[in-house]
Amino acid sequence: MSVIRKTVLALLTVALLWGGHPVARAAHPWAAPLAEGLLYCAETVDLSEETVTAEELCAVYAALLQDSPELFHVAPRLSFTLREETERWVGEVYPVYTLSGEELVAARRFYRDALMAILAEMDAAFGGRTPTEAETVVYLHDYLAAHYAYDTRALEDGSDSPNADAYTFLRDGVGICQAYALTFLALARGAGLEADFVASAAMDHAWNHVRVDGAWYHVDVTRDDPIPALPGGEAVNHTRLLRSDGGMAALGYYGFSCSGGHACTDTRFEAEGSAVTEQLHTPLIPFGEGFLGEDGQGVPVAVTVTADGFSAGQEGDVDGDKALTPADLLAVYGDGYPAPWRDALREALVAP
Repeated sequence: MSVIRKTVLALLTVALLWGGHPVARAAHPWAAPLAEGLLYCAETVDLSEETVTAEELCAVYAALLQDSPELFHVAPRLSFTLREETERWVGEVYPVYTLSGEELVAARRFYRDALMAILAEMDAAFGGRTPTEAETVVYLHDYLAAHYAYDTRALEDGSDSPNADAYTFLRDGVGICQAYALTFLALARGAGLEADFVASAAMDHAWNHVRVDGAWYHVDVTRDDPIPALPGGEAVNHTRLLRSDGGMAALGYYGFSCSGGHACTDTRFEAEGSAVTEQLHTPLIPFGEGFLGEDGQGVPVAVTVTADGFSAGQEGDVDGDKALTPADLLAVYGDGYPAPWRDALREALVAP
């Protein structure tokens, strides 16, 4: 084993968004033991038998945190030693942890239970039917935007430690873009979807890629969650939901990448769908074989998500049959129908 210079300690801060270019972990066999060490809170991870540069360690470390919401107890910084013979190769790595012991056990239990509760709520919301992949994305996007808020404490009191991980986001109900992206990542994977963390250092921002029916799309919950989320105001926007690379570029996004290197080229949710979803500023609620939304006048709108994208029925058409019928009025008495919409629906149905 090479002699390691114990007297020289290189300290390196690795933030999730600024940890270097995305790295495919498969290209680095030593990433697996590093990840295992982080998961089990190893005080030291020995890489002295590998040929790992400081730059490679930094990039892979950041990629691990981006790809693993369950590593919420790992701080975005680490220290390591350099080998004496060249001072080029990393020797031992010393991770930094924000939680450990019984506190970490309790946090992991809370994190697991919170994710499972959201997914169970989704199952109940769809009334026993299995949602499509696109419907799952819509539900999770809207759930997070409706139930959580951007962490503005740094703006309000000068705090330099906003919530940036999935655990504190779920615990406190607030977080910055990293927290939104990591939580969506955990939920999407928990629901059986393929998803990744996307970052743009140039934009100082993070969001997600998600795969739906074989194609990859962008989802940015953070910027679809209005700030502040005032009572009676907009609760959820749908402008950055299931968008292509070109669609995001048109919204001013640039310099983004993810470790998977996905190309998001499909525009089926943009061509016609954007006109539907961008007019809806409340959470889409599973109802029947689709969703219920609310237009700018507070009138319920049936929204469906199909292989062709988003489509909406006539105002007041809650069953999605493209017509206003007595069935729509009777639907206001069905279980699960949002009570605040009943008067608006009645007025739409009886208006001359």
